[in-house]
Amino acid sequence: VYAFTRDLTRVQSVFLVDYSCALKLGTPMAFKSGLYRAANHGILIKGGEAMERLAGIDTLVFDKTGTLTRSELEVTDVIVLDPRHAQSEEALLAVVASVEEHATHPLSQAVVEAARERDLQHISHGEVDYMVAHGLSAQLDGWRIIVGSRHYLEEHEGIGFEPHEPQIASLLAEGKTLLYISSERGPLGLIALRDTLRADAEATLRRLRTLGIDRLVMISGDRQEKAEALGRTLRLDQVHGEVRPEEKAALITALQREGRRVGFVGDGINDGPALVAADVGIAMSRGADLARASADIVLTDDRLFAVADACEIAQGTLRVIRTNFNATVGINTAIMAGAVLGRLSPVASALLHNGTTLGVLVHALRGARVTGAERAIKGD
Repeated sequence: VYAFTRDLTRVQSVFLVDYSCALKLGTPMAFKSGLYRAANHGILIKGGEAMERLAGIDTLVFDKTGTLTRSELEVTDVIVLDPRHAQSEEALLAVVASVEEHATHPLSQAVVEAARERDLQHISHGEVDYMVAHGLSAQLDGWRIIVGSRHYLEEHEGIGFEPHEPQIASLLAEGKTLLYISSERGPLGLIALRDTLRADAEATLRRLRTLGIDRLVMISGDRQEKAEALGRTLRLDQVHGEVRPEEKAALITALQREGRRVGFVGDGINDGPALVAADVGIAMSRGADLARASADIVLTDDRLFAVADACEIAQGTLRVIRTNFNATVGINTAIMAGAVLGRLSPVASALLHNGTTLGVLVHALRGARVTGAERAIKGD
């Protein structure tokens, strides 16, 4: 009778040990804790799968404008090349701003803000035709105004700016971004803008390297020389200048073919394909609606350091999950071994097993420390 009772006690003790409780409760709880912590730091992560992919990236690609640089560009020069349709800087700026107010690109917003600061009147115009990431056009009193990149005007509209090359080269040498303006007859003017590097850009990139992101890449529509100058300042591993919008996704795919797990940070309408092509897409807080919808992660605070915070939170959450898994397997195996050997009673087995589950849940709820995010919030 004693032997039977002892064997029955062992069987009862073993049956009271269950691996699944801690595993099936701890992992989703850790993800929820990570998502909550991210939200508190201005980061919207769209699900645990996105967080898991973010934790695994080793390459991060930045679209320059609006990410590494501030999206609030400043108009520095308004140059009239042909006075037939705009006889003064103010007249040219008013016309361009009236058309550009229909776009959400940082360049457009800067032009509109410059016109508002000068208290310029809105110019009536016809329906605006918008070619994504290239430019705008509209009808004004019998003539058509075209505003956009030089590539757009020369390749798509057949408007050449070669006679004004010295003036263009001088502005570009100063590190300025140019909007090209023309009618059907030829060039009308130039608007030069300057962007500024985000104050937290260098700190963000340093933090990302400590988190294991070993390749930092920038892509830009700027000339290669200008892009490389910024790349040297930020000590980037790779810089791609003069990149057309349709080429961004191809660059992401090329990195993936090298075996890289790639994250992409962008904010424009033209960044949508790249955000989707990347293993994880991150949209800035002031990004276009399409970019925010396409991204796996959306920053709700306008600070670049939140990208590093997101990576740290994702990596920390995955560490919590791995720790919980190892603890669950190790402790429950030890409890089961004790039960099989008759060292643990059913009560002791139940207490230890349930205590392990509670401990895993508490660890999952606490989540990982996010030192980088805490420093950023304190302003360090």
